[in-house]
Amino acid sequence: QHSRQTRLRTNIMSLICRSSMSSAHRLRGNCRAGSVMPSRVNRRPVKVQALFGGGKEGGGGNPFDMKNLMESVKKAQTMVQAETARVQGELAATEFDGYDEEETVRVVMTGNQEPKSVDITQAAMDVGAEELSNRMTVAMKDAHAKSVVGMKEKMQELAKNLGIPNPGALNM
Repeated sequence: QHSRQTRLRTNIMSLICRSSMSSAHRLRGNCRAGSVMPSRVNRRPVKVQALFGGGKEGGGGNPFDMKNLMESVKKAQTMVQAETARVQGELAATEFDGYDEEETVRVVMTGNQEPKSVDITQAAMDVGAEELSNRMTVAMKDAHAKSVVGMKEKMQELAKNLGIPNPGALNM
């Protein structure tokens, strides 16, 4: 009975050894009937917690979870679109006045650089067509420059609200 148990144990260990070791390892003769292999049941599972936060409370999560990644991207995209639409609406409603040097011509532009109106005084009309053209050009450039500055400020505010670090470095 004792030799039967020994043979049975030897056969079991041989099977365990064969199933848990590589073929190269077995061919070198490193697996013997008397060797004791660690049981797969007694092995501890490897836990990766430090790479992406791990933890049982959901810190980090699987960085390759495409479903959650796509949902996050869609939420961010929706937020950006809403903020951008809000800023564009504010710019369209904002008016910037530009004047010539004598303030006889006034040009009004929106924050989107769209001309709204032109006001010309009688004094500007009396100076002649060529001078009036020059004054209108100066007033339009003034209104446009003010409009661009206003747009840059709004875009920097938008970038700040979206969490873009150092929006001034974007040369907006």
